[in-house]
Amino acid sequence: MKFRSIESAGAARRKPGIGALVFLLLSLSTSTAMAAACGKNTQALGTERTIAVDPGLLSRVGIFQYPQTLPLRDHEVVLTFDDGPSPATTGRILDTLGEECATAIFFVVGEHATAAPALVLRAAMEGHAIGTHTQTHAHLADLKPGDAEAEIRAGMAAATTALGPDRLLAPYFRAPYLETSPAVEEYLRSRGLMLWGIDVDSEDWRNDSADNVISRVLRGLEKLHKGIILLHDVQPCTADALPRLLTELRGRGYKVVRVLSATQAVDNRKVVR
Repeated sequence: MKFRSIESAGAARRKPGIGALVFLLLSLSTSTAMAAACGKNTQALGTERTIAVDPGLLSRVGIFQYPQTLPLRDHEVVLTFDDGPSPATTGRILDTLGEECATAIFFVVGEHATAAPALVLRAAMEGHAIGTHTQTHAHLADLKPGDAEAEIRAGMAAATTALGPDRLLAPYFRAPYLETSPAVEEYLRSRGLMLWGIDVDSEDWRNDSADNVISRVLRGLEKLHKGIILLHDVQPCTADALPRLLTELRGRGYKVVRVLSATQAVDNRKVVR
């Protein structure tokens, strides 16, 4: 696996503290281990590089919803998966990512993390970032601010418990249905959480076919030539599609980018308090 460098996005005006430095060192250690494990597969898609983002300076990303997205180069993508984990499909997703030496971000639903904590821990141990997606996949825009905040906190607490004391919860949040409210967004900013939208939509929630999932992703990339790709690790069609999708991305010259937070807390409990 190739990890050429860590590049900072939006962090020039703020020096990382000890927690951030330790996090980056731990992440580099994980990257080195992953690179060694993937060294034998010379045809793997791999992970081209790692960028560090500061949620305080880049608080919202994804051009479907917001004016800006991640500072990706041409033909660079970030793989993201929502709604898991699912015992039926998440393991297959992780197997495929492992075979291709590619990293992703998993936005887990709290109650699913509680039901299948081993899958959350496995994803983290294999080098993927774990973000959150509320406790029950609630439609935050329809909730009172206090209820929405409780959903967010509970989802983070469940993910943190699944990860255990030695793994880090990323300060990444994605809203179910990609909808929030001004009050929710202000709450996320106050907690130092980075709100993730999308650039390319697989629409795999339709669960129609693997071919359609692949076609929709490739059509989206034909327009943008880069971006945050939305997938769902709970969908059978996505588990079926992923091996061929990653092969298509490699054949078309796309590279996977890993995203770290420059302000990640070392102690998970500091994130959810």
